Amino acid sequence: MSRKLHLRTRKTHRYLGLFIGAQFLFWTIGGLYFSWNNMKDVHGKTLLDKSEHTFAFQFNEPVRKLLGVIKEPIKNIEGIVVHQDSLLRVKTVSKNYLLTLSNSVYAIKDSLTKDHEYREKPLPVYVVELEHSTNTKVYVHPQLAKITSVRNDNWRRFDFLWMLHVMDFETRDHITNWTLRIFSVLGLATILSGFYLFYLSSSTIRKLKRKM
Repeated sequence: MSRKLHLRTRKTHRYLGLFIGAQFLFWTIGGLYFSWNNMKDVHGKTLLDKSEHTFAFQFNEPVRKLLGVIKEPIKNIEGIVVHQDSLLRVKTVSKNYLLTLSNSVYAIKDSLTKDHEYREKPLPVYVVELEHSTNTKVYVHPQLAKITSVRNDNWRRFDFLWMLHVMDFETRDHITNWTLRIFSVLGLATILSGFYLFYLSSSTIRKLKRKM
């Protein structure tokens, strides 16, 4: 009986390990990447400097022309510095305006698919693409006059590994999905079968049993 149980446990452990081995690898790689990464870099904060510069722009000719499109009293002006690009967020009594001081704003999106990297954020949105080795894109809401997301290559790698980690291939946020639950249970079964296999095959345990 002990030998049959040993063989059955070994076979179960082997097939469980083969089935979920790839997912174990993804979990391990993802965990290493998450724990050794700089989250400020993932969220683009190392390239993003948002601060108030009410008088720092000195209202040169390009700025005066940009401000000329606003026909109501201005409450305050904030400068948004994104890498080497500059944006002005102008607040009036009733509205917020976003003015660009560079040519980096190349498109405004009013519809994006749910699997786009700008997932489920407010639309429409300006896309500011930086000339940088990290392929950073800054998403700026023109009506809110706010930066809503920053995406770079580090974030994209993080997002891909997080998708594999939580096994949610759409929103990346649904960690109670059944795929993750099933693989977690199978993973626990693999570990327990390994412990039990060690118990069955350990010469030390067999010696202790004989002494008892």
